[in-house]
Amino acid sequence: MNFYGEHLLSRRDALARGATDAEIKAALARREIAVVRRGIYVPAAVLESLDATGRHLLEVRATLLASAPAAAAAHGSAALVHGMSLWRVPERVHLGIPRSSGGHVGRHRHVHADGLTERDVDVIDGLRCTSAARTVADLARTLPFEDAVCAGDSALNRHLVTPESVRESLSRTPSHRRRTAAECVLGFLDGRSESVGESRSRVYLHHLGVPCPELQVTLMLSDRRTTFRPDFLWEDEGVIGEFDGVSKYSALARPGESPADVLVREKRREDLLRAHGWTVVRWTWADLTSPQLGRELCRVLAAGSGGARPRTTRVG
Repeated sequence: MNFYGEHLLSRRDALARGATDAEIKAALARREIAVVRRGIYVPAAVLESLDATGRHLLEVRATLLASAPAAAAAHGSAALVHGMSLWRVPERVHLGIPRSSGGHVGRHRHVHADGLTERDVDVIDGLRCTSAARTVADLARTLPFEDAVCAGDSALNRHLVTPESVRESLSRTPSHRRRTAAECVLGFLDGRSESVGESRSRVYLHHLGVPCPELQVTLMLSDRRTTFRPDFLWEDEGVIGEFDGVSKYSALARPGESPADVLVREKRREDLLRAHGWTVVRWTWADLTSPQLGRELCRVLAAGSGGARPRTTRVG
């Protein structure tokens, strides 16, 4: 059987191309193909090779194939189509429709009757989806604060939206439900946040009352050659914060380097910063579920307040 469109094939098109139901069933039995949605198939090897995001995008494409032409991927599904990073991949495919009633939640899809108009629709890689600005506005209205910040930070960081474009889109949404919550999200977004881990860290620090840090400030050491760009900076207190996620070390790896090599290089980097007077605090995903990190940061910030300034210079 010949597949098309991101490896998808519908039963209807397979039959139109000369395949039979018996052949489709045989291919399923041999595990050559797998069901994405009822009547829509994909090569099993393709499905097995995908991560959670890739599988969801495949489900989005399959769901749109079986939906009315005016439907569009929306909310978290649209965010993934645009390439935004999410804390959690949606359990269902989210669709928007151009009606103000008739929304429903099913086993595999969540249909939002938000009065979608063509003004709010883009087409990306052949997929109809809500515009980036409309997507961020919808997520700000409907997701928990932390999840919405992760998506919004990502959209700003990738230059998919501006604060103004999101607010304009929010002003045109048909309902005032959670409008105040959405405004709180938009006021907190920061495009300098480069990962979900950094965004979640910002929310964590905010909720625990830790003073707001600067993000991605470039520092030059006293040799006037070596520069560093820490995730979080409390300059007056001489404190640097670094979020350590697994993906971070993969991103930092140079050609031929292993994760262990990156770890050694990061340790040397940290030693240099400490030698120049900085206090470096590192944390991981697990630390973001406990108040202990917040207490530790408050302690080192209080200890550094009013002390000697580190021997570094800001760049830019």
